[in-house]
Amino acid sequence: MSDLAELYSRNEGFAEGFEFAHLPMKPSLSTLILTCVDARLDPAHFAGVRLGEALVLRNVGARVTDTVALEVSMLWQLMAMASGGTPSIELVVIEHTECGMARFATPEVAAKVTDYFGTSAVVDTYAIVDPLESIQSDISRLRENPLVPSELTVSGHLYDVATGRLSTLVESTPLR
Repeated sequence: MSDLAELYSRNEGFAEGFEFAHLPMKPSLSTLILTCVDARLDPAHFAGVRLGEALVLRNVGARVTDTVALEVSMLWQLMAMASGGTPSIELVVIEHTECGMARFATPEVAAKVTDYFGTSAVVDTYAIVDPLESIQSDISRLRENPLVPSELTVSGHLYDVATGRLSTLVESTPLR
């Protein structure tokens, strides 16, 4: 059986007992999670997030890119329109130990990636030397982006792939 066939088979089991059609588009928690695409991370597992509870964005390294900033802004606007007021959303950035983007910080890999893409922008955006520094840099990117609402609250966390534990690196704080 191919991987895709396996996923469809699993979906059949999920759909047979499907009981989530009633869920509204607006999540029940005021939480937007940005985490890594790494297969070892899933907020449904490590934070117990259930369907309908939180918005989740995933990308390589859980990094704030221009696209992530745009998507955060779009979600903010959708929530503002749905509620008729200023949303109360916290962006929870969750990086993890043993992230592949740490390799981008090594000189040999950084040189190869820069050569491949013809620019250092990929390494500059995605390389993770230290999770705390990365999250602080990402929060600065959000703060500097004119599309991102200043009322947005952001926090930064680290998931340990060896223990399954989350720890706070940056306390919850409004951008401005």
